[in-house]
Amino acid sequence: MSANFSREELDHWTQEHRVQMIEELKDWVRHPSVSRADLAAPGAPYGPDCRKMLDYALKRGAEEGFDVQNANGYAGSISYGDGAEEIGLVCHLDVVPEGDGWIYAPYDPVETNGFLIGRGIGDNKGSAVASFFLLQYLREHGIKLRHTVRVLLGCAEETGMDDFATYVKEGLGPVPQFSIVADGGFPVNYAQKGGLDFSVSVPGGADLVDMKAGNVRNAIPDKAILTVRNTTADAALAILTAHELTSVKAEAAADGNAVVLTFFGKGGHAAGPENGDNAIVKAARGAGYLAADAGLDLGMIPQIADAFTDYYGGALGIAAEDETSGKLTMNAGVIHSEGDHYRIEADIRFPVSCKGAEIIAAIESNIAGYGMSVITHHIADPFYIDPESSIVKTLMSIYQDITGDTESKSYAMGGGTYSRVVPNAVTFGPGLPNAPKKDFLPEGHGGAHGPDEALNIDAWLTGFRIYVESVIRLDDIL
Repeated sequence: MSANFSREELDHWTQEHRVQMIEELKDWVRHPSVSRADLAAPGAPYGPDCRKMLDYALKRGAEEGFDVQNANGYAGSISYGDGAEEIGLVCHLDVVPEGDGWIYAPYDPVETNGFLIGRGIGDNKGSAVASFFLLQYLREHGIKLRHTVRVLLGCAEETGMDDFATYVKEGLGPVPQFSIVADGGFPVNYAQKGGLDFSVSVPGGADLVDMKAGNVRNAIPDKAILTVRNTTADAALAILTAHELTSVKAEAAADGNAVVLTFFGKGGHAAGPENGDNAIVKAARGAGYLAADAGLDLGMIPQIADAFTDYYGGALGIAAEDETSGKLTMNAGVIHSEGDHYRIEADIRFPVSCKGAEIIAAIESNIAGYGMSVITHHIADPFYIDPESSIVKTLMSIYQDITGDTESKSYAMGGGTYSRVVPNAVTFGPGLPNAPKKDFLPEGHGGAHGPDEALNIDAWLTGFRIYVESVIRLDDIL
């Protein structure tokens, strides 16, 4: 351990810089950096907004006197030190779309009730800014490590992690000897389910004008809009109410020739679909009631409810579970029209013992029975490291020594992080077990992919202190 380090001084420095860190994070959150490969341009493979965010982060690094690198817009890095070997802190600058239902403005961050609120505040700009201040702390205290410390900043984590997959494959920049991925929870994540993204085509019907919901497949949609003809708003609402389908708004379309039905659910992260109320499934269930009771021709839309209601994939013959990583989960995240058909974008997280190829084969076989067909799919392999390995034990020891928390254990999760694509990387924080709850926000608000994404400031600063000491101790151990 460096002679220039003490926990007391770190605590003092953190409190002294609290306001500065908060204001810095607010500045980063003001950039609406949604990854958009469809808007790719030279040097901006994920669209202009992600490139602007990356440029801003690297500009801040250069202004503070650190070395910065831009990896052709795929990613970038800010580094301190001159060691031949490196320790990395891996974060991402892209965010999921803001979606609907916010109480606060998503890109005008506010501080309230001990929390910061804004899109990307926790997932994952909070980690990026904390890592940036970690470099400042090391430099200001003259802590010279044997390793260079490199903060790696990605631009497409939320859309499949092509950024660092490309970075590593094409050698766009240094890959540290060991990296902490700061995009999960403490203590150590030793397993991540595999990911399977797939899209299906669903035939519409003569009385279906439109159906739309969601922005990204890896978030539970909290609102779906179903537009139908050959009924009235009162008649449609009466049918839905009779079937005890609540939280629905019915109104005549602007041209008066159709009815617009808005179904409200509960949003959240696709890794926990059972914790939300999927508005696509809810709207499809409503479509089934309208087809049965009013005789509307809505094509195969009602079958969406049958195929996707079971968040564990039972209806599609893909239910699976293992002791290491738990159950397979499935989320229908987006639906939109494509001619007279409707395209669903879905997200599956599957146990580490399963194979993605076998899952998609089962889906293709079984979904035909619901009148649907698979259009595209993409498989991301699971991540697993032995929880008894030396690096997991080392990180667990560091966490326990710093926090005094000996009850929390290393864990598996459904979410996917850069541990899948960055070599020798393990997800470690920054979320704290038993962090303060967001009780001042309504149910369904405050989560990473939901409205009013919130970050507890004290927990964030505790994570910062854990990272500082962890990097210093890892410098001795590696």
